[in-house]
Amino acid sequence: MKITEQTDRLTKLGIEETVLNRYREAHRFYHTLDHLDDIWQQLESRGYGDNDVLFLATIFHDVIYDPTSGTNEEDSARYFNEVFAGDSALKSLVVDIILDTKHHKPGSVLSEVFSTADLNILSQSFDKLLVYEKQIFKEFQFVDHKIYREKRVEVLKSLQQEIHNPALDYLISYVENYKPRIAVYPGSFNPFHKGHYNILQKAERIFDKVIIARGVNPGKDKATYELPEILKYRQTETYEGLLTEFVDSLDYDITIIRGLRNGSDLQYELNQYRYLQELGGKHISVTAIFCDMEFEHISSTGIRQLEKYGKAGEYLL
Repeated sequence: MKITEQTDRLTKLGIEETVLNRYREAHRFYHTLDHLDDIWQQLESRGYGDNDVLFLATIFHDVIYDPTSGTNEEDSARYFNEVFAGDSALKSLVVDIILDTKHHKPGSVLSEVFSTADLNILSQSFDKLLVYEKQIFKEFQFVDHKIYREKRVEVLKSLQQEIHNPALDYLISYVENYKPRIAVYPGSFNPFHKGHYNILQKAERIFDKVIIARGVNPGKDKATYELPEILKYRQTETYEGLLTEFVDSLDYDITIIRGLRNGSDLQYELNQYRYLQELGGKHISVTAIFCDMEFEHISSTGIRQLEKYGKAGEYLL
């Protein structure tokens, strides 16, 4: 039975099943409910299906997962301590296993069993490793690709000392050489509203990653709105000067995303594209994306006007 289906067992242990909702957070691509089910399937196959320590360790080992943080294991252990009011000896064992996952250095037999199940993905064939890598890439899309590539290779080589799988050599080579399709979505974004987000979501279905680039436009007022929390796990940059100069500074192939609401926007963006070409951006590709009909009337200027009357909220994220 999948661990996500064992809600009665959670209830008997004094845990509300809503804890599983944390694994449905939008910034998770690998550390999801599927990951929990995979771990539990392995534990059950090894005869540990009745072990409450491993059951709770599975549920809580990634319950707090913020890829921008370096204390996920400590925070997950702390969260478990707060919500579990059962046997203290059992609680201590679960906490130890959660903390051991930080460096995957098991301190007990049960912790070693759990660590093996948690790292099972690294023992798989290259095709499965490739899917895993793309999921991790999405979870760390807030990191510039050059930095991600360097750090990711370091992590994989470190794990390779523990997991002897020839397919890991191919994965490391893939990470070192793969050139993802990266786009830049530029704008003043004052504010970044639902229409912008609609364009971003469409762009992310086309490209491996989209960088939100907030330009300082000398022809417009200084931005008065912060970028919304929903963009926390995406790479966001601020630039001054020409867009072509910013794109060149990234030092890898880039496509520029332009959001369109109507035909007038299309004509305007066509003119802007000609300027890009004349300013040295002949190598730059542009992808124009129309927003959905429900957002075509929304503009940052209009929102700023509505804000004066307290009517802008429904257009903001």
